[in-house]
Amino acid sequence: MQIPKFRYYYLYFFFLVMFLLLGFRYFQVQVLMDDKEFAALLSQFSDKKAITLPGWRGVIYTSDGIPVALTINTYVYYAIVDKLDEEEKKLFARSFSKVFNLPPKLILKLLSKGDRYVTLFQSPDRELYLKFTAKRLELWEIGKKYLRAVLKKTTLSPKRLRQICSQQGENTDASLQKACHIFKVLYWTGAIASNKRVYPHGRFLANTIGFVSKKGEGRAGIEKIADKYLYAGPVKIFYSYGPLRPPKEEKIPSGLRLVEGEIYPLIKKNFTADVYLTIDYTVQAILEDVKRKIVERWRPKKAVLFLMDAYTGEVLGLAVYPDFDPNKPFRNWQEFLNSKNIAFTDVFEMGSVIKPFFIGLAIYKGRVETDDRIYIDGGKTYIGRHVVRDAERLPTRYLSVRDILVHSSNVGVVQIARKLTKEDEEWLINLLGWNEKIVNYPGATRGLIPNLNLPANRLYIAFGQGLALTPAHLVSSYAALLTGYAPRPLLIKKVVREDGKVVKVFSPQYLNTEPLFDEKTRKWLLDTLRKIVVKGTGKKANPYYYPVGGKTGTAQVYDPKLRRYSSTRYVTSFIGFFPYPNPRYVLLVLVDEPKAPRRYLLYGGTVAAPYWAEIVNRVSSYLGITHVPDLEMLMKRR
Repeated sequence: MQIPKFRYYYLYFFFLVMFLLLGFRYFQVQVLMDDKEFAALLSQFSDKKAITLPGWRGVIYTSDGIPVALTINTYVYYAIVDKLDEEEKKLFARSFSKVFNLPPKLILKLLSKGDRYVTLFQSPDRELYLKFTAKRLELWEIGKKYLRAVLKKTTLSPKRLRQICSQQGENTDASLQKACHIFKVLYWTGAIASNKRVYPHGRFLANTIGFVSKKGEGRAGIEKIADKYLYAGPVKIFYSYGPLRPPKEEKIPSGLRLVEGEIYPLIKKNFTADVYLTIDYTVQAILEDVKRKIVERWRPKKAVLFLMDAYTGEVLGLAVYPDFDPNKPFRNWQEFLNSKNIAFTDVFEMGSVIKPFFIGLAIYKGRVETDDRIYIDGGKTYIGRHVVRDAERLPTRYLSVRDILVHSSNVGVVQIARKLTKEDEEWLINLLGWNEKIVNYPGATRGLIPNLNLPANRLYIAFGQGLALTPAHLVSSYAALLTGYAPRPLLIKKVVREDGKVVKVFSPQYLNTEPLFDEKTRKWLLDTLRKIVVKGTGKKANPYYYPVGGKTGTAQVYDPKLRRYSSTRYVTSFIGFFPYPNPRYVLLVLVDEPKAPRRYLLYGGTVAAPYWAEIVNRVSSYLGITHVPDLEMLMKRR
């Protein structure tokens, strides 16, 4: 019988289409496909496989070797809740209640939280894991008894058991139902080994350290800054299978073998490192203790306690409020918001603590002399139509330049600032970096500088109004008053890899190459700040056992609703140095919006200064600074 020709045509057409499709696919793979897609395609047909080991995260230490953030082995107890019915959830809750030491109702509540995968419990306790495993074996033995009663055998694969349990009906034997309930509980719940980032000291230094995501990646603070050192990601070890029986004359490994050579170089690529901070544990503990006292007494909105080495910029201690628990950073939205470090992220109008810079600027530029007397008209002057008054009423019409600082006269500073030019003030602001970010910290911000083309703004900022800085800016600038150079705050001292190699050592960096003022002007300011503590507005900051100097600050908070400065909300502060006359450290205590029954209590000299003195006494004693008691002041105090 002759085959019709059109069938040949069909066959020819079929092979032609297949050939065209094959050619198109070849063109797509070789020409159109990018490298990543091609590599993924190639891996599907390669004998090269990979073992992925979970990555480990390095430890964060204080400068004296106390761990403040570390990773531990842990066990995660889980349940796939959408595969369990109510009877099986109740069975799990009853069976494992004593293991977790939790009431069955609470376990049932946990099982009802998610729609699929639920983490029930997480603990590093090895004994708990062994109890959990033993309870599962006990349940399985009970399940086998039920299976034996129905099926006369217990050696069924999980797949076969799932098939049997999925075919249950209303007439299913009760013993088989119970066995299936037990099987599903064991199959859809369990424990896996994992690791967990923990912060053993809780809120201690939390806002500086930061926290990590659920994937173990740094999300805030030092955890984010040093993430590239602390975490190298999961380790992938590639392998393939060699011949099962290689020829004797050839040295080819049989079975599993590494593709990329020795295992040590592979792991070395993923070495993590430990980070050592500049923070001293004991100093930080002192700041945290004083912070607690401030919060209990004044109930502030915010607070910052900042201690820095004036020469190197190393931060010895930094405590802020509000704080948070880094072990539970996502417990609620407010806790998450509290995780920022306001010493770097928030700006404050600082008030009178700014005055030494503008008076020093006027002296340095030759606009005034240190022995000049300034007209203050009894403590009142005008900027345009606005009245500026002194907080302290002084029965005099003239003050010396030094007494303007000692008594913190707003009017005196305004009168001196009238002699400064726009270029003078711009030089100061640029030199100290007030208009830039001075630290590599997540969320760090720059200062807020008003429009200096307006003469009124140039007068207001001279006594700290309309000029907003971060606490880090202020501390760095006061260091420049002592040394001439403003250091960038330094939080990390060194990074050490887990094999002992020092990866990086962080050295001091400075904001200015030109010194702030000349040495004579800085020495004059140093002596003046000392007098403020001895006989001026900062008397309560005098620790008596150690000679110090500093400046009080009280600034009204601008109320955007009222469009004016509030008469009841203040930023109070005290910043100074110790020990005098050769200071090494700069310390800031800032208390934002403290609460008090009387408004006259809300000044830097009454709120912040006493705590500043307490910190100096305790820290100086710890650092071994030689005490030089002020006997005259001690006698007056007694």
